[in-house]
Parts: sequence; C-alpha cells; structure tokens
Amino acid sequence: MNGVETPRGWGKGHVTLRACILFMGIAFLASAQTIPPSPTPTMLPDYIGQPWKARPLRNSGVPQNPLLAPNPFNSTHNDSWNSDVADIEAPLGRDPAVSSSTLTEARKASPESWIFTCMPIYFDSLGRLIGPCFGSNEATVVLADPQTLEVLSSYALDVIAPGGPPVPPDTQGFLYSMGAIYSYLDNRDQLTIVSGGHHIITLREGGSPAFPVLERVDERSYDLQYALPEGTNLSGLMLDWQGRIWFTTGDPAAIYVLNPATYPDMDVKSVSLGTPENPEAVRNTFALTKSGDAYVVTSKAMYRIGAGSDDQPYVIWSEPYETIGTIRRGQYELGSGTSPTVLGEGKYVAITDNAKQMQVVVFRTDEPLDPNEDRVVCRVPVFQFAGGGDGALSNSLIGSGLSLIASNTYNHLFDWTTGELVRPSAPGFERIDIEPNGRGCSKVWVNTEVATTSSPRLSTKTGLIYLYERKHDAAQNVYVHYWTALDFRTGKTVWQKMAGTGVKYDNWYPAIEIGPNGALYNGVYGGIVSMRDTR
Repeated sequence: MNGVETPRGWGKGHVTLRACILFMGIAFLASAQTIPPSPTPTMLPDYIGQPWKARPLRNSGVPQNPLLAPNPFNSTHNDSWNSDVADIEAPLGRDPAVSSSTLTEARKASPESWIFTCMPIYFDSLGRLIGPCFGSNEATVVLADPQTLEVLSSYALDVIAPGGPPVPPDTQGFLYSMGAIYSYLDNRDQLTIVSGGHHIITLREGGSPAFPVLERVDERSYDLQYALPEGTNLSGLMLDWQGRIWFTTGDPAAIYVLNPATYPDMDVKSVSLGTPENPEAVRNTFALTKSGDAYVVTSKAMYRIGAGSDDQPYVIWSEPYETIGTIRRGQYELGSGTSPTVLGEGKYVAITDNAKQMQVVVFRTDEPLDPNEDRVVCRVPVFQFAGGGDGALSNSLIGSGLSLIASNTYNHLFDWTTGELVRPSAPGFERIDIEPNGRGCSKVWVNTEVATTSSPRLSTKTGLIYLYERKHDAAQNVYVHYWTALDFRTGKTVWQKMAGTGVKYDNWYPAIEIGPNGALYNGVYGGIVSMRDTR
C-alpha cells in the first residue's frame, strides 16, 4: 500500500476506453428490469433544445493519486479534490437514448422496499459500474454491466455493526448506512468502504471477467469500534498519496489516520475538531491533496489538517464561517451542506456557508499567509431569488480552474413514510469565478430556470454541466425528471431529455456520473438510470 502499484487494466489512454470496450456502439439491451414510470402520463415533451457541438475547456488540473483508480472514477466527487469535474467526453444530446434498472437481483435484505438507490457509482478498469446501493434497511455493493445495467455480482454490507441494536426499516435505517457513500476505488479495482458503521472493508473482483464475483479481502479489513467514541460511526474514507486511510466521525467531529503498513502495531491516530464545550459535526466527505493535507468542513468551521511521518493528524489552520445554527430547508446537515472543493492549482478551497443569505466562501489554503492577506478570499451571496430568499446546497460545488458552480437544493424535502414528494425544489445554478490575482470573486452568470436534486458534473471535453432536473407537469399533476445540460460559459440550458416520471425516478442527493463510455448515470429511488448519445 505504501508504494505505487501498477493499475490493473488502466493504461495511459484510460479515458479512451470508448475505443476498446465491447459495449460501445451497441444499442441498449433490455436484459435488466426497468423502473416503472408513474401511472399518470405526462404532456411534457420528451426532448427539449438542440444537440450541442463540443466546446472544450481546460482540463480540471486535479492531480492523480496513483494509488487510486483514474480520475474521475475513484470517489464520490470524482477525485481527491472533490472537483466534480470529468476530463472525458459526455453526451452532446444527439438522439439520446435512456435506460433504467431496478437492480432487483441485488436486493436481498428487503426486496419489498420501495427504495433501492445507488450513490456513488464508480467504474472499474473494464468500464463496469461498481458502487454502494441502499434500501430502507440494507446496504449492498453492486457490480453491473454499463450497457445493459444487468447486475453481475453483489455483496451485502452490514447495516449495523454485528451485535448492535436492530435498525428499523425507515428513515433512520436508510441514513445509518450513509457512511458507505464516501468510499473509494483503488488502482486494482478494489473498493474500500464502511460496513456496519465501525468496519472498514475492501472488496475485490474475483471469479473471471465473464463471471465476476465481489469478494472480501480479509487482510484489508479493520474493526475500529474500539477506537471510536461510543455512539459514533465512520462517516467517510479516502486514501492519500502515501497509502494511508483517512476517515472521519460525524458527531463529535474528528479525523483519523490509519496506516495499513504499520497497523495494528501502530494504532489509528486522530485529532478532534471542536471541543466538548463547543461541539462540531461532520456530515460530508473531505478533500485530500498530494502534500498529505486534508480539508474538512464541520458544522461550524473550515479546517486544514496535516499528518506527519508518525501519522498523527493535527490542525494547520481553522476558520469559522457564518451560520444561523439551524438546518436549512433542502439540506439534511447542520451548517455547510458541501464537501470542500480544492481548486486553483491547490491555492484555494471553497464551500457554501450557513449564513441567513447563503454564500459561496473561498479560503486561501496557504499557511502562513502572506502579509496583508486574509484567509477568506471572498463571500458571494447566492440564490437570492430562491423561495424564502436564502437557498440551500446539500450537494457540492463544482470546481475547475478558478471557477465554481453552485446548485440550489432549497425546499428539496421528502416524506419517507409515504414515499411522496413534499414540494418541488427551488431552481438555481450560479457560476462564481475567483479573480486571477486572488483578491476577490465575481459572479459570472445566474440560471433561475432549472432545479436539481443530484450533484451535477462538468465535462471539460464538451463544455457542458450535466444535471438531473425535476419538473412539475401541473396539468397532469405528475413530476417529470430530465437529463439536462447547461453551457458552462453562459449558464443557458442547451438540451433536456426525459428520464422518467414519478417518485421512482426521483432521488436523494446522489452524484451524476460520466462513464468511460461517455454515458451518464445516476442513482434514483427505483434503482439506476442512464443516458447516452446514439449518434
């Protein structure tokens, strides 16, 4: 784990797998059970807009951790910087075709549950989908065919630690397993993930390429219940360039470092974020840089954390941000709803805060700062037009070069007991650029038309931002979900393709993924949906 291992199946041209993977150019096959639409038909159009001609941007500039699968296929927000940017091709809206799957074959714990959603979705060296999927009281890692969405193998995770109390099949059962979202895929097609709240396990692809089997790597399994405060669980994992596993606990907030090369002779080491008198919480993942530093946002402050040769983490700097002290409508976490996004060649890290009027906040990463420099580069109010006037963001910021994209999730509420929407989300996308001299930020454009419930993606090869939009067909009183593309340069809507209708096509803050085959994928309550160009 400490050295750079040779990736299995990934070559220098890994992002050109389109030329060598068998499924390319083949029409969608109906071997998987599709997600049923709403029984109420919609009168909204199937396709809106016009196909796009690619207008490439500069690459994201995010460094590749050689121990991980290639960017953008290795982690929830595409890479160690949480950029949500893919330097690969994506759909242009040319006669797009959609597909879906209920992933029924992987549903073993509660097949009768109305929800089974996947987030995030990674891609192995053969271009196959792999990632955690969740039901009301189950968590399962699924390996699936990227073309047919057929389940190839699955592995059930513990929803609770062995011997722990039963978890009811309701909201709490679903949320309990959420720590498995922030996992990672390494350069040997091995997925490291949280199981049961206290365990870190690694799964590999055994069997044969034709008949793969997900199996546990026993020598890469760590039971960490002894190391955690009573009542806390792991809330996210990431691998650094040195091969160390970093993870957080949500409440009370702390960050830990586990070195597989010295464990168990050397124990895991940690640093608390906050104090017993002034507690803080972590609900999202963190960013890691090549230098070995982590950027973590708690319910009250932004942190840069280092770790020395002894693997002991320590606070390099911290900076509070504005907060109203309550959970915003359209977020599930207290404080900032974002994972930190590193950008600008590592000079900056950005979040949204929890001020009365929500703001994008950009921090300088340097320590020490230059004379006359402040830690905060800018605070830019966003979504001032939103219902209630204050906006929300429970996804993450897109960060590319010196540009940030914020997406509004205000009013995204859901009745978990009945499986029905409470009200439509507020619209809103905004682009904020950091000034080249680092002395401030400016707002480039505002889109007040589209509303998303998924974490969007930017393709630098097409120049488009991809999102999963929910519209309300008022005449039929049915919700309709669209794949939507925005022009990165202007924020204007380019095209929209209907994905499906009804609650099964809705979702709970997953991240859209761009596959190595150029298709889009997203987890929804009913399973997984996909879209690709056919010409």
